[in-house]
Amino acid sequence: MAEQKESTGQFASQAVPMDQRMKTTSLFGAMSGFIFMTTSLQAGANMGFGGDFKTVLMAIAVGAVFLTVIAVIMGCAAAKTGMTFGQLINYAYGKYGSKIIGFFLAFSLLGWTAVDAGLMGSAINAFIPGIPQYAMSLVSVILFTATAAFGMKAMSKLGTICIPVIGIFGLVSAFIGIRGLGGMSGLMAYVPASKLPFGSLVGLAIGSWIGCACSLLPDFMRFAKNTKVAAGLGILFMLILNPLMLIIGAIGAIATGYGDMPYVLAAQGLAIPGLLIGIFGNWGPAQGNEYSCALTWGNMFKLEHKKMTVICGIIALILTAMNFFQYFGTFLIFLSNCVPAIIGVFMADYLYTYRKGYPNAEQIDIKWDWRGLVAVAVGIVLAYAGLPGISQVWCVCSAVIVRIVLNMVGKDSPAKIYYKS
Repeated sequence: MAEQKESTGQFASQAVPMDQRMKTTSLFGAMSGFIFMTTSLQAGANMGFGGDFKTVLMAIAVGAVFLTVIAVIMGCAAAKTGMTFGQLINYAYGKYGSKIIGFFLAFSLLGWTAVDAGLMGSAINAFIPGIPQYAMSLVSVILFTATAAFGMKAMSKLGTICIPVIGIFGLVSAFIGIRGLGGMSGLMAYVPASKLPFGSLVGLAIGSWIGCACSLLPDFMRFAKNTKVAAGLGILFMLILNPLMLIIGAIGAIATGYGDMPYVLAAQGLAIPGLLIGIFGNWGPAQGNEYSCALTWGNMFKLEHKKMTVICGIIALILTAMNFFQYFGTFLIFLSNCVPAIIGVFMADYLYTYRKGYPNAEQIDIKWDWRGLVAVAVGIVLAYAGLPGISQVWCVCSAVIVRIVLNMVGKDSPAKIYYKS
């Protein structure tokens, strides 16, 4: 069995050996498909429709710091252990409790895939009306599944296409948009028809990447050569590149009134770049979502990676057929209020419970770690409690605190079992 895992190169049920770790440039290319993506651009557009530009920038900054902290901790844990997110959560919730958390998060990634499929189909239909949007969305899922099945190498190659296509033309669009508004003074003078609360704007910024930061990022960073590489890429992606995508999306929406970047570019006379962004900006992240989901579920149900990828593709196809992408904004807010609690438990474990290192998987004999599940429940409740400030901060901080406190309770506490000294 071990030989088969090594031959596929995905290491779905074992840690990635050091001699199989990727070059930093290759890892950057593989991850770039999840940064240079239209869903981040559209999240930024939703922010642009809901706030003046100064407020939007403040919300993006708060979201960027929040996501950077999470990305660095999650990435370092994965690089240090070489394990997938699906393997790591066994330590946080127990063998059976982790299946509930893993199933939920992996399923949310397929929701993202359906959103990407809908956006890709819509973009292609806008530029080539003869191709039905609905049918193209379904075909898109098949394409996503095909490349996800081939793993990291295929995704790295596709990711290198996303960087110039979205990065370059996104910046061009932003410059055109600012010029069309009369310069920075015109952009700063923009006032939306109706404003969203600051907390909701922060929620959109965090929701743009929170699901990926939790489950998908560790599945990639386990291929990093060391924790410094994982931390450096986490900072680059979350503190610089993802905020840039949000800003570009916001400027495009303010300048043209369109929420989708392909439509923004078309309105600016850049139809062909708009079509390319509509294709590669959705294909890159969608294939990674399926890849990560297949890893988590494959490890959970003990099924080979490519077979599980096909199953994930079928589920994503069903969600796409149900027009799931229409609920994009609601989906973002939901994730931003729930996922931080799950991450909070993981952060508490990495920084406190298993601060001396994760024990071997064979040592884990806890079936249900109620402490982790209670911490998640408390975090989610506080996220929806309407407390002053930013709900996501309440969510993650409360989960961290509750997890650490409860780890002092009971003889079966992981902190007591593995580190009696």
